[in-house]
Amino acid sequence: MPANVQVSNITMTSGTVTWTNDPTVTSYMIRFRMYPASPWVNVAQIFVNSFTITALSPCTTYEVQVAKVCSGSPTTSAWSESVFFTTLYMNYCAASSLNANVAYISNVTVTPAGSGLSPMVSSSGTSNYTDYRPDPTRKVRLMIGSTGNQISVSKTWIGSPNPVYVRAWIDFNGDGVFDSSEMMLSSGSSASSTATSTFAVPSTAYQTGTTCGVNMRVMISETLTSSACGTFTYGEVEDYSVYLLTPANLSTNEITQQKDIRIYPNPASDVLNISEFEGTEFEINNAAGQLVSKGKISDQKVPVRDLLKGIYFIRIKDKENMTQLKFIKK
Repeated sequence: MPANVQVSNITMTSGTVTWTNDPTVTSYMIRFRMYPASPWVNVAQIFVNSFTITALSPCTTYEVQVAKVCSGSPTTSAWSESVFFTTLYMNYCAASSLNANVAYISNVTVTPAGSGLSPMVSSSGTSNYTDYRPDPTRKVRLMIGSTGNQISVSKTWIGSPNPVYVRAWIDFNGDGVFDSSEMMLSSGSSASSTATSTFAVPSTAYQTGTTCGVNMRVMISETLTSSACGTFTYGEVEDYSVYLLTPANLSTNEITQQKDIRIYPNPASDVLNISEFEGTEFEINNAAGQLVSKGKISDQKVPVRDLLKGIYFIRIKDKENMTQLKFIKK
């Protein structure tokens, strides 16, 4: 079996697989799948010891294996040990302090309003920047159209308290940019230990489902910075993943039982694969809300070949819940 299988150059939608070349063989095979338990996708006749897998879904874990193609019997070697990698989240601008030894974020708590969803509580020590998006215990879950959601940010000083600003944004429209209208906490310069805010999730917010969230950025700074991006001298920045879930008229039972649905590839050209569902009815609407396709999911696949290029929303409903996810037809 091939040795030293690795994955590098990981982006939101791709990853490059490499392994030790064997001069006695002329080609290789790769297979990969979303982890866990999705169908394998096979790639044959690779004549070098490197291959870039493309058209992957953002912030999704994949499993990959490599085999040698042999001239005798059997025709392939044993598959290599599995290697796992996770594609990147949506690409947001960088932000960080240069010095976290004055004040830092010691706790962020987000409490959803009236939806049956649990609060997200994140306690931490000092750092210039921390990315908590990969941490499954620090996911924020909010209902689209909900009001009365709360965020609380605790500040801790190393030494005497100095006034600092506290701000937080959620990328509600899912465009990868922290717009000024998406700031849901703005606390003026203060030496108080906690900053709080109550905020609403717009009814027009991007529906993430439970696969890949948008970003929440929390920032404290001794001086007021011009945006959510860039560097500043004293303070800290933390990023969190936010799931903006199905409409607030769903019952608590439907929300808590919602499946971890994966759609791939995204963007899609011919077929959209959908995990967890078989024989379930679906509807596809375009960005203007017009119904363009409907039917039943067969073999966990939905045909999209006849759709025009653009952004679409697929709605899936079974006995337990309704889920709506966004995809791109390329």
